[in-house]
Amino acid sequence: MRGLVWRVRLVLLVSVLAVVGGAVATPATADPGGDPVRVQRLPDGWGGTNRGFVVTYRTPALDGRPTTATGLVFLPDAPAPDGGWPIVAWDHGTNGLGQQCGLTSSAGAPYDSPALLQINRAGYAAVAPDYLGLSPASPGVHPYQSRRAGATVTIDLVRAARRAFPELSARWGVIGVSEGGHVALSTGHLASEYAPELDFRGTAALAPAANLERLIPLARPGMPEVPALDGLTGIIAAVLAGIEANVPGAGIDGYLSPEGRRIVGAVRTQCVTQWTETAANHSVGDLLSRPLDDPAIVAVLNDYLAIPVTGYRQPLFIGQGVADMSVPLPLTLALLAELSSAGTPYEFAAFDADHMSIMKDGFTAGLRFLQRVLS
Repeated sequence: MRGLVWRVRLVLLVSVLAVVGGAVATPATADPGGDPVRVQRLPDGWGGTNRGFVVTYRTPALDGRPTTATGLVFLPDAPAPDGGWPIVAWDHGTNGLGQQCGLTSSAGAPYDSPALLQINRAGYAAVAPDYLGLSPASPGVHPYQSRRAGATVTIDLVRAARRAFPELSARWGVIGVSEGGHVALSTGHLASEYAPELDFRGTAALAPAANLERLIPLARPGMPEVPALDGLTGIIAAVLAGIEANVPGAGIDGYLSPEGRRIVGAVRTQCVTQWTETAANHSVGDLLSRPLDDPAIVAVLNDYLAIPVTGYRQPLFIGQGVADMSVPLPLTLALLAELSSAGTPYEFAAFDADHMSIMKDGFTAGLRFLQRVLS
């Protein structure tokens, strides 16, 4: 019965998200980054390309202080067209929080390199950030699901790639999935303001991790597992770990149970494949010693997580799998309702797909959208 009550609460939450407004605070603008520190050519065949590079570049941390990040650059194997190769940035899904979890630390980025190669075949240079904290060159804990940090690290990789490779154009767009869908939307919102020297054209977001700032305050001690949301305990633990490490004064530790401190502490250095074992047999309620619903922590969650629903200057495409149990359709529909209520235009497509298979038809549709707005 308790499980049923929580599922009902989840449905009710989704029903009201569309009509509940929420201000999104804007952090102070940090000094722009994008200066390349190191460019390393990858071995031929790495990830299926013979023109792959790892770029280490400067970018601001969440608090605005300068730091470094790394990302992949895949170039088409052909002469650049007049005006240079337009750029498509790829924002990947959740890989974890540890410095060993990024694309550049993997053996050929097996999940993400097919997307980069498809971008190349469509006639674009592909860039893909590791995100902050996901490579040895990027110190600190990854600010998981931070809208600001994900956006700046993406935009600064585009800048760094253009400075390292003169054959790249200023014209660019972004596509991402899951965590990367959240990042892509945040990137699209910030791009023209943060990097006005670039020619940003549009955003494609697949299964964006939206409205976590509305779900998390429902959590409280004793809350059972929510079967409709795959891996929820590990995801919430990772969000809390990212906030605890990157938002001074957030006071996350004061909300955690002893077991919650253990789990949140463990995921800080783990990749996503380890989260299931770390959080095994634990619900979100097991993480907590008190509810996450007081105004102070709600304000922190909103500032850190919330996807803006106004202020987009370029076109948006959002795609969602109807069988997705990691980012369920109702959460994305709530985001669409919020965008509509705010008067923000968008294109939407639903696919017969789950959280993984959205990368088939969904990615193809998102890339076609970008081809249209980049032409």
